[in-house]
Amino acid sequence: MADYRLILSPVDFSEASEHAFETAVDLAARFKAEVRVIHVYQLPASMLPEGVLEGPGDLEETVRGRLQQQLDAFVERNASSGVNVTTGLCEGVPYVEITRAAQDLGADMIVIGTHGRTGLAHLLLGSVAERVLRTADIPVLSVRER
Repeated sequence: MADYRLILSPVDFSEASEHAFETAVDLAARFKAEVRVIHVYQLPASMLPEGVLEGPGDLEETVRGRLQQQLDAFVERNASSGVNVTTGLCEGVPYVEITRAAQDLGADMIVIGTHGRTGLAHLLLGSVAERVLRTADIPVLSVRER
């Protein structure tokens, strides 16, 4: 049996990620593992003739502060006692940052929510979970929205 010490649980604050986080915590309790919860965000950028210019410097700090509060509240609402849960924020393309975080942290598994979109919605919105599944070097458990 595999030795799971650290489970990565990326969340987007949706119902699907809530169910995935619950699953990650349950698995962590069974394996006596830790859970690292991350949220990946992308700041809007303005296009100018000279190139891309990001918003004011304090915008990123404000966004990060609010997202950290939202992430802490998410964990507090959904975490079970007895499992060590830590949080983190990453800026960038979600599937890239999720797989990078898993590698950097030495995670043993990723537990990610999926909305189960098909057809045109899947084509237009894509699937972060699917891209993580295709690019991760470790096991990925996708948990479908109930």
